[in-house]
Amino acid sequence: MKYSNEIKVGATIIIATVIFILGVRYFEDLPLFRGTHQLETELSNAAGLIPGNVVRVNGVVVGSVDAVRINPQTNGVRVGFHVDSGLPIPEGSRTMVSGFDALGVVRLDIALGPADNPRIPEGGFVEGRVTTDLVAELTDRAPLLFDQVDEIVGNVNAVLGDSRVLLGSDSDLQGALLSARRSMTTMDNLLRTQQANIASAIENVNGASGSFNTFMEGNADSLAAAVSGLNATMAQLESTLDGLDGTTAAIDELLGKLNRGEGTLGLLLNDETMYHRTDSLLTSLQALIDDFQVNPGKYLKEMRLVDLF
Repeated sequence: MKYSNEIKVGATIIIATVIFILGVRYFEDLPLFRGTHQLETELSNAAGLIPGNVVRVNGVVVGSVDAVRINPQTNGVRVGFHVDSGLPIPEGSRTMVSGFDALGVVRLDIALGPADNPRIPEGGFVEGRVTTDLVAELTDRAPLLFDQVDEIVGNVNAVLGDSRVLLGSDSDLQGALLSARRSMTTMDNLLRTQQANIASAIENVNGASGSFNTFMEGNADSLAAAVSGLNATMAQLESTLDGLDGTTAAIDELLGKLNRGEGTLGLLLNDETMYHRTDSLLTSLQALIDDFQVNPGKYLKEMRLVDLF
């Protein structure tokens, strides 16, 4: 029974560890049973990049960022990341930060080099492209943009002040209004001629919506059962993790007692005197057995045959 409980505890720890590792790899969009390839790059600006952001190649997620730190030797941003080991990153590849920090969507993109180049080894370095901060660039250009807007508004006011430009029979404004009027007339005629087709299209859309609602109503029980099963599985997993916490605490307590020398096993592990006494006893017992094998008559001469059998 004692060994059976220990086997159960060990199996539970192993299974929980495997589930944890597979879960981490699943949420990082990495293959469950394949390793990763660690690489590094250096950028001029992190642009909001943080550990946990995804790494993409041609729009496909292939890994994630592990660490982002300042390189004191170059004052650049040193980025450590990992990718799927099944994807070779050839020499000549480049990294760059993409996305928009204000929206919380930042990622590390890799532009692959020529496919016939050698693969960058484990822990190798990938060159980084110059990263620009879009928000800072817009902030720097804001005064110039405002000056241009003021100039445009001034030109518009000058045009509006000249009534001949606006009201003349041959003005561009009059021509634009006539063109807009003709376009509206053409659009009105088109809508009148295609009214039946538009109504039919709307009816088809309504029919598709009704079919979708019918499908959802007919499969509501199945969807509810699926959600209920998922909730039950999550509850069971949470209970298993609670049990694992208790088992871990018990193991920690047992190891603490052994380190403090409590109990028989703790004394054997920590008391040198007990070790030397046991070693001396075993040495004496071995000497007695060896002597008995060499001179058995020495121990049997005083015994009678009846005593032996």
